[in-house]
Amino acid sequence: MLERDSSVRAVERALDILDCFVPGRLELSLTEIAKRIDLAMSTTSRLVWTLEKRGYLARSAETQRFELGPTIAQIGAVGYANIDLRKVALPFMAALNKIYDEGVSLYVVQGDERVCVERVESSQPLRRVINVGDRNLLTRGAAGRVLLAYQPEAKRRALLAGDPFTTEEALAELRHSGYTVSLGEREEGVTSIAAPVQDARREVVAALSMSGPSVRFEGPGYADKVGKVKKHAELISEALGRRPAS
Repeated sequence: MLERDSSVRAVERALDILDCFVPGRLELSLTEIAKRIDLAMSTTSRLVWTLEKRGYLARSAETQRFELGPTIAQIGAVGYANIDLRKVALPFMAALNKIYDEGVSLYVVQGDERVCVERVESSQPLRRVINVGDRNLLTRGAAGRVLLAYQPEAKRRALLAGDPFTTEEALAELRHSGYTVSLGEREEGVTSIAAPVQDARREVVAALSMSGPSVRFEGPGYADKVGKVKKHAELISEALGRRPAS
């Protein structure tokens, strides 16, 4: 039993070492690793050597600092390929729908358009109907702007040149605030709130949107709706493997 506990602890410590590497902290010395996991240098050295031998860590010949190795990239690629965005997002979309009984949609970029890939419909008689497979411009609507804001600059400028409905300044503000709102842009009397969904690489892969009649979005509950859309987009991102920024 003691040997088993020791083996489990060694695995936990190895995982602690891997957890030291996050965006903004991609290279660490042996001393820095030992300090972060609060472990003796000798024990840290043995664990790091094993991780390096198996390709989970790689050491720079020049600086002797460590970074994540090729094995991590291989495992990540396999895991990422097995993730179904719709399957991961649907429970959180259903949870958001349950709070307000408003329509909740998930959009991704396809070419120069956005396409709805998942939808949880409102049960209210007065509602905005959206179908999976519906396509719309990236330059209009809350979900479109969210996706447009994270496209390469050249693509953004080309699309805005063809339909200058929004501006680079507005897209920059969207990236700062983490959400945007559409007030009757595509359909009169319809309001949409959208926020970005990120994957494990912290890349925006989708837009989560909640929409419905503007009369139900106005008033004191508006800020709460914005907060809930952002929160559920964050939850989907975390379920996709995105780690918090360091």
